[in-house]
Amino acid sequence: MNTARVYTRNLLANWTVFGANLLVMAFLSPFIVHTLGKEVYGIWTLVNTLIGHLSIMDMGIRAGTGRYIIYYIGLNDHEKVNQTIRCGLGFYSVAGILIFITALVLGIYVPRMTESIPPAYHTVFRLLLPLMAINLWINAIQAVLSSVLSAHDRFDLTRGADLGALIIRTIGTVIVLQQGYGLIGLTLVVLSANILCITTNYIMARRIYTRLQLWPFCFIKERLRELFGYGIPAFITSLSVKIIGQTDLLIVWLLISVSEVSTYSVGAMLLYYTTTFISQIYTTFFPPVQRAVVKKEMGTARWYFYRQLRLTFIFSLPIYIGFIMFGYVFIHLWMFGGDFYEKDVANAATVMWILAVSKLLLCLTSPSASLLQAMGHIKFTTKMTAIEATVNLVLSISFVTLLDWSLAGVAAGTLAARLCTSTFIMPLVAFRKVGASLSRFARDVGGPVVLAGGLFVALCLGVRHLFAATSWILFFSQVGLALLGYVPIAWFILVPAADRQRIWNLLMSLMAKVYNKISGLSRP
Repeated sequence: MNTARVYTRNLLANWTVFGANLLVMAFLSPFIVHTLGKEVYGIWTLVNTLIGHLSIMDMGIRAGTGRYIIYYIGLNDHEKVNQTIRCGLGFYSVAGILIFITALVLGIYVPRMTESIPPAYHTVFRLLLPLMAINLWINAIQAVLSSVLSAHDRFDLTRGADLGALIIRTIGTVIVLQQGYGLIGLTLVVLSANILCITTNYIMARRIYTRLQLWPFCFIKERLRELFGYGIPAFITSLSVKIIGQTDLLIVWLLISVSEVSTYSVGAMLLYYTTTFISQIYTTFFPPVQRAVVKKEMGTARWYFYRQLRLTFIFSLPIYIGFIMFGYVFIHLWMFGGDFYEKDVANAATVMWILAVSKLLLCLTSPSASLLQAMGHIKFTTKMTAIEATVNLVLSISFVTLLDWSLAGVAAGTLAARLCTSTFIMPLVAFRKVGASLSRFARDVGGPVVLAGGLFVALCLGVRHLFAATSWILFFSQVGLALLGYVPIAWFILVPAADRQRIWNLLMSLMAKVYNKISGLSRP
């Protein structure tokens, strides 16, 4: 299979699983929110947020392990591959014990810190945190196995395991909530699905990489030095990302209320999912970029960089502009009812609008950060992310406490921090390091993006004025018309002429094959 087909297959595999997750989330989230209620759903979100913050206790070794698995497989140094895996798993296990103990302690003391968690849920809270800490350790091992498959460009296999786990989790969630098992049942379903996923990943990793060794754990000084050398900056970056993203929910909990955690989460939920969708682009390209850098093929790395930027903008513009244009109506149709009132819809939509603008800024920042990390400049990306996180935290708290902007203030802190820090600096450094031309970017990417974005905004406004979206059918009609209009905008403005020709030739070739096959079947 040629290189283009491999990357297309991997990207489609990533996006297929993302689409499945998005579909499940769209249908399941209202069911979970209305079944549990805003307050209990807020507790569930808070538990996941706290566990997300505890994950930083791996000190970045998880990221370092994934990076060096790809690195040494690229060099065909199989002994160091397995040393890296066994050292990483050994450290994970030690960190996992510390995370479990910390979760036990937080489970006891967090409910005492605030009155917003009802006393009836204190015992449940104490059980949920340790159980989700175990789930965190399972996810870390799964990440190692996924890295082995990714290093061999087999994203299709690891995403297949993810899809199986999603099916189990979805069916299990509906059953346990309908049977009244609540948060404990929900947690056990998540654990069961991830155990299935890790088992499947292990079987496939052993088949693809027959030299794989997970045991015995080891602590080789040279490997640990490498892992910590990459991992410590990754740890700081991870901490900063938690502050930028998930700490928003903690601020809402501490400064506003636990029930408003649900409202903020509804507004931010789709943004988090779509960020994952967009990140699949540079996740898919990271292994080949890493290999190009290892081989000092900077022209190839530069080509991948431009490709990532174009793809990121092509898919980001309709998503985030769409959230801004159609977000309020979507949330109203999606969540309104039960104890989710009109004011909750308005607040959640405001959060969505603000965060959508901040996500648009990531179209430049994220591919640049991915490239710099592949080139070994993780310390720089760490500094920039840490500065953004600090500014974000300060501004979010200030907007809530001093200006009384409530949920909008928390989201505005994220936007303002990103705009003031990494949005322009990180891309400039990435361009210089890879030898990319700013003038070429402005001509080939920047200018077309501004033109396409402006045309799509005008198109969305026009569609909204045609008819009101008072039902799901009318809403999807609006969105469908907007996306239908975006296709020629993207095709003629954002897709380079050479790529248009290649895509057209591929479509003609496929149509010819189908026609020949049908003609052959029809002959006597």
